Amino acid sequence: MPIHGDAHRLRRLLLVPGDERSPSRGVCRAEVLDEVVARCGPDAAAWAAETGLGLLDVTTRELAGCESAVLTPKDHELLELVAAWIALRLGGETSPPAALTTDVEDVVRTHVERGFELDSVLTLVRIAHGRIAADLLRACEKAVPAQDLPSAMRDVSTTLFDAVEVLCRLVSRRFSVEREHWLTGQDAQRRSIVWDILRGAHVDTDKASRRLSYDLRQNHVGLVLRSDDSTRADGLERTAARVLERAGATSTLLVAAGAGRLWAWGAVPTTRPQDLSGQPLPLHVRVAAGLPAPGPAGLRLTHDQAATAARIGGSTRAAHRIHEYRTLELVALLMADEAAAADFVRRELGALADASPSAATLRTTLKCYLDEDRSLAAAARQLHVAKNTVLYRARKAAQLRGRPLDENRLHLHAALCLAEALGPVLLRPQDDSGPARLHATA
Repeated sequence: MPIHGDAHRLRRLLLVPGDERSPSRGVCRAEVLDEVVARCGPDAAAWAAETGLGLLDVTTRELAGCESAVLTPKDHELLELVAAWIALRLGGETSPPAALTTDVEDVVRTHVERGFELDSVLTLVRIAHGRIAADLLRACEKAVPAQDLPSAMRDVSTTLFDAVEVLCRLVSRRFSVEREHWLTGQDAQRRSIVWDILRGAHVDTDKASRRLSYDLRQNHVGLVLRSDDSTRADGLERTAARVLERAGATSTLLVAAGAGRLWAWGAVPTTRPQDLSGQPLPLHVRVAAGLPAPGPAGLRLTHDQAATAARIGGSTRAAHRIHEYRTLELVALLMADEAAAADFVRRELGALADASPSAATLRTTLKCYLDEDRSLAAAARQLHVAKNTVLYRARKAAQLRGRPLDENRLHLHAALCLAEALGPVLLRPQDDSGPARLHATA
């Protein structure tokens, strides 16, 4: 059963998602997955999304202890792009479509701007190739008749090697172009200084301040900005300027951090944080903010806090797009161990931890009641409901929890904070099949 002679049949046999609940849309742009759907069908697109998610876990484990172990959303996107291209190649396509090529080039640009070498991208591609090859060859053994199995496995292996070779050539060519542009760009020296500070390397504060045109001895508030559409990243600097102005910044430092990503700092007069939540943003932009902190060490600390807020905020389904560390700090501390946090939330909340709309309403009311120091009147005003409604919901919440609200009230309040911030990844699914996984986003 040669693959070129019967590509459609083999693709239908192999490119099938293993979990019927798998999302048909992954982290790739819609244009890429639409290409897979149009050329290979919806099952192949769902397979690519599911495979990209599985590859993220595998790659994180394989790179544990390396600098590349903290994978970004762009790395997750690359893994899914590899799966999408392999699906297309198995479907008979001989060259990547324009949308896929553009997005691979965006990932390469991000790696160059993060200061990584070419091998960092190729390593991700090789790991993805190895895992996908193993999975598809196992699928061949189950789906292909014995008499056709040697030929099918040979054709699958050959096609995968060819697909990865095409992708590696694309990555290598683009890396050379982007690296040359990066090294000769006027901001290269400024980026190098900032990288040294963020790595904790010793820098001459006065000299670095002159080269950055930014006084490193001041208090700094850090931002991490991301555009959901890397082709519309030109507005990030304007957005950063507006948010930092609201924070009281008198001067700013902006550093491109990859395709559709920007790091920003503002010099502020005090370490007292400002409420940034009311700042309007473009629809495609997300912002995370750290706490103000002094000196070069403070520049690094507030950036790390902003990156943490971006990671946590990106894992929620919250409508707002400014994620502030000042409101997420408790969650960040409690989320040091995701599995332990999920267990904590479920133990403390009992049936109140169910991922259902009714349980969510009760959790919201109960948290507001505790936030307001158990004042029915204050909670009613905040929620715009009657006091009796708050009282009824609080009693119902206690029944679902299975314990009085006064028992371990600090633990209860902390569990409600976690559930509010990260509900989908910590709560008990209605089919009780286990918690969703929280993945990296900075």
